[in-house]
Amino acid sequence: MEITNLVRPRTIDEAYRYLTEKNATLIGGGAWLRMSPRKIDTAVDLSSLALRYIRNDGDRIEVGAMATVRDVETSSLLEGAFGPLFRNAVGHIVGVQMRNVLSVGGTVAGRYGFSDLNTVLLALNAHVCLYKAGKVDFADFLSGGNRGPFLIEKIVLDAGRGAFQSIRNTRQDLPILNAAAAISGGSWRIAVGARPGPSRLAANAAEVLGTAARPEAAVIEKAAAIAAGEISFRGDIRATADYRQSVCATLVRRAITEVVA
Repeated sequence: MEITNLVRPRTIDEAYRYLTEKNATLIGGGAWLRMSPRKIDTAVDLSSLALRYIRNDGDRIEVGAMATVRDVETSSLLEGAFGPLFRNAVGHIVGVQMRNVLSVGGTVAGRYGFSDLNTVLLALNAHVCLYKAGKVDFADFLSGGNRGPFLIEKIVLDAGRGAFQSIRNTRQDLPILNAAAAISGGSWRIAVGARPGPSRLAANAAEVLGTAARPEAAVIEKAAAIAAGEISFRGDIRATADYRQSVCATLVRRAITEVVA
C-alpha cells in the first residue's frame, strides 16, 4: 500500500468531507488495508475522533467504530451483558498485538467473509450507525447495502444471550466455518459465516426454534439441519463447499445448545 497524503481530522464532519469530496480512503486500524497493493491518494486517519469506546446507552450497548478487537475481548461491560460470547469469538485472533490494532469499524466496513466478529454481531441483531445516513440493519449492511461513501460511527447492540462456535485448522488460523446463535426479546437469530462469504442469517432455522427460550433437543437438531440446508457455501483453499455444509449443522446445534444451557 502506498499513501500520498495522510490527514488526521479532528472532527467526524471533517473526516466525512474528505471521504465524500476528495474520494479519500478511511483508515481505522489499517491491519487488513495495509496488505493491499493499492495506491491511495488521500488517507484519513480516524484515531483522533473519540470513536474508541464501549458504553451503555439505556438498554443498549454502543461500540465505537475505533474500539479495537482487544477492547471487545476484555470489556467488562460486554462480559456482563453477554457472558463469554465476545471473548470466545475474538480471543483467538492471531495475537494480542494484532487484536490491539484491528478496529471494530474496520472489520464491519470490510464485510470480510472470514470475520468471526461480524457473525456474532449479526446474530445479536446489531445495527450499524453511519454518519449522516443513520442506523442500518446489520444484515442489510452485510448483504451489500451502502456501497457509496460511508463512515461508521458505532455499532449498537440490544440485550440478549448468545454463543459462538467455529472450526479451523489451528486455533489462530482463519475459520473454515463459524456460527453464532442468540435469543433476544423472545426471538432467535442464527448466523453462519466464513462460508467463505460474509455472514448470513439462517432465518428458516430460527423460525423452527420459535419463541421458546429453551427448545427441546429434537427441535434444536431440526433447526441445525435446516440451517445447513438454507445457507449457501463455496470452496476455497481451506475446505470444500460440501465439507462446510457437513459441519454447519454441528456448529449451529452446539451454539444453540450453549445458549439454552
